[in-house]
Amino acid sequence: MSANPQRRNQILDAAIDILCDDGVGGLTHRQVDGCAGVPAGTTSNYFRTRQALLEATAARTVELHWQRVEALQSAVGPLSRDALKALMIRMLEPDEQFRRWTLARFELFMESTRREELRPLMAELQAAAVKSATLIFEAAGFTPTQDRMDELSRVLNGFVFSKLTIAPEPGAQDTAGLVDRLLSAFVD
Repeated sequence: MSANPQRRNQILDAAIDILCDDGVGGLTHRQVDGCAGVPAGTTSNYFRTRQALLEATAARTVELHWQRVEALQSAVGPLSRDALKALMIRMLEPDEQFRRWTLARFELFMESTRREELRPLMAELQAAAVKSATLIFEAAGFTPTQDRMDELSRVLNGFVFSKLTIAPEPGAQDTAGLVDRLLSAFVD
């Protein structure tokens, strides 16, 4: 079977939807075939094992993360401190599609606590987040260290995780204020 990148992404996007809706336990080749609307057996033709499917799905979440960062960055224009703040606020206020991608990514992180073979892949996901944050901050004229960007990424992941999983009280989250405090703490 020749590789079809569009079909491959269709399968992986369906896998992301399943992770978001049903968790890792619901991720089977058959489920992905059904969700993607492809003939039975298609997913296993692309990804022979469940592990291969999980790894490719995680890699797809990284790819989608980069696409979103690039789209948001082009929307805010050249990166100054104010534009960096606006970009961070938009990233912390995810639209529905990004919310789903993020839930799937968190599902993969949680599964890696039970499946050691996923841990290296999750370390790659974290490294991609740190790299994207570093590139954004450098484009805004800052010279962040990798350690500081790793810390910032972990703080932001915690904020987003809480935001996605715990219903906030009205007016309880001041994202702009948080971003100001983080910028002061991490780059000033």
